[in-house]
Amino acid sequence: MINLKCDCIEELINASQGYIENDTVFENIKILNVFTKEWIYAHVYIYKKWISHVEYNVDKPLMNSKNIVNGNGLFLCPAFVDAHTHIESSLLTPANYAKLVIPHGTLTILEDAHEIANVAGEKGLEYILSSAKDLPMRQLLTVPSCVPSVPNYENSGANFDYKIYEKFLDEKNVIGLGEVMDYEGVINNDERIGKILETARRKNCYIQGHAPLVTGNRLSAYLCANIKSDHEARQVEEVIEKYRQGMWIDIRDANTNHNMPKIMQALKKIGNYERVSFSSDDRRSDVIQKKGHLDGIIRHAYLCGMPLTEAYISASYRPCLEANINNLGAIAPGYVADLNVLADIESVNIKSVYFEGQCVSKNGKLISMLSVDSSGNDLRDTIHVPSFDEEKFKISSQNKKEIINVVEFESYSSSITNLKQIEFPTKNKQVDISSQKDYMYVAVINRYKKDTYTIGVVKNFGINHGAIASTVGHDSHNIAIVYDNSKNALFALQQLIKQKGGFCAIEDGNVIATLELPIAGLMSDEPINIVVDKITKMNEANAQLGNTYIDNPISRITILSLLVCPYVKISDKGIVLTEEKKYISLFD
Repeated sequence: MINLKCDCIEELINASQGYIENDTVFENIKILNVFTKEWIYAHVYIYKKWISHVEYNVDKPLMNSKNIVNGNGLFLCPAFVDAHTHIESSLLTPANYAKLVIPHGTLTILEDAHEIANVAGEKGLEYILSSAKDLPMRQLLTVPSCVPSVPNYENSGANFDYKIYEKFLDEKNVIGLGEVMDYEGVINNDERIGKILETARRKNCYIQGHAPLVTGNRLSAYLCANIKSDHEARQVEEVIEKYRQGMWIDIRDANTNHNMPKIMQALKKIGNYERVSFSSDDRRSDVIQKKGHLDGIIRHAYLCGMPLTEAYISASYRPCLEANINNLGAIAPGYVADLNVLADIESVNIKSVYFEGQCVSKNGKLISMLSVDSSGNDLRDTIHVPSFDEEKFKISSQNKKEIINVVEFESYSSSITNLKQIEFPTKNKQVDISSQKDYMYVAVINRYKKDTYTIGVVKNFGINHGAIASTVGHDSHNIAIVYDNSKNALFALQQLIKQKGGFCAIEDGNVIATLELPIAGLMSDEPINIVVDKITKMNEANAQLGNTYIDNPISRITILSLLVCPYVKISDKGIVLTEEKKYISLFD
């Protein structure tokens, strides 16, 4: 468990009165008081890693301090705390992730290691925990609650029962239970998720939520399990209802998510922001580099109408309240000295970042790195596909035409998919979709030594020829391929196996872009700029193949197998109606 209690209280008490020398004092600086919601001049004293005193009478002589930092009229706010994220979705290792986000002012994240746990089980959690040691930030683990996300409807690389939670929920730097995505299981009193939740409740852990479009009595049933938050709310009335029922709203601002304006519209109707935190969720490294991390989310929220001070508090103090983290997220006596110095608060222009009282970043450059990642060598062999040939990518039929159950995206930018029946002709005893606009074949293939796979048809995916393939596929991370013909599909599969996971794009039998992710098929250990450059080239390849509709098309393929998202998705075991938890056949 996380423990931020001061281990030198007597010394801190003496330092607060000037009886012993403080380590650092910030003077001539305007601080954010998260309790009174004001920016006000003050002197801020730090002893070891703790704030010992905040003096609002700035005419009072300074107490003795080893280091005096003249704020020169700048601003000081608590460092940022991310309410919910997945390091793996940045496509970086934990240490490189730290290098990227610390200069943006983020010093604490609630990391749901759901992705790597579904690939590598306990070994994946151990990698995340060990890699986070001695970093100049806190990567606090929420133990993933759904491994696999929907039991019996997909094969992933691990299967967690409640006994694993007995072990990991007591580990150092573990904060609670990760997003409970099996909301249907909770609502219907499923035994497996029920035992996991009971274990977390018995250990008095924070329990994070995930409940897209869950309302009414179903929402009440979900909340009765002591689940506190939701980062999936997207409609105005949905946000209002969840707020009224006591949920924390974690505003997600990831890659292609565009729900911030609607959420702000709802919060304006509610009239307060006291139970609102910010979440970067699946924000990739290229998006962080371009738009920022929580600093970028503050800018976006302010642009969408959230009062600026409220936005800062939702990026710092409120996530700590939500997750029951004491002594963090405020500039006040007894709190950890995690601080951001800003030149301007509207643009969130961060000049320097202090972790536990020590400066770790100046002018956007990291100046302190206390450790490097463990190698992750044990996680570099996770792509195991039984023999697969070109014929398996075809849809065979003895009829002249077939009515197919198609997975149709609501739009080219939406993650919600619906079921649609479309009639296609057959050619050479194969279903032929080439005459229909916006339709592509899709395959989801197990990569964990199981001979399971599903072939289907998808509409409004985005590309119109070639193939896009990925081993990043929420939440099981099986191989997903969207393709126009079996030849391109087989090329894509072979390329993924060769590069030990990641993304690739194929056009006319040629590889036009690759992004190698050899650690669990999810992360690269290459330098940040190289990873970002390869992401950019994958996005360009998606556009070359026809997906010019969204800014970050690389993410598109990762949600085809997301069984906890409405309403129809594809796993390695079949086409699944996600609300009903029901398989349907390819043929109507």
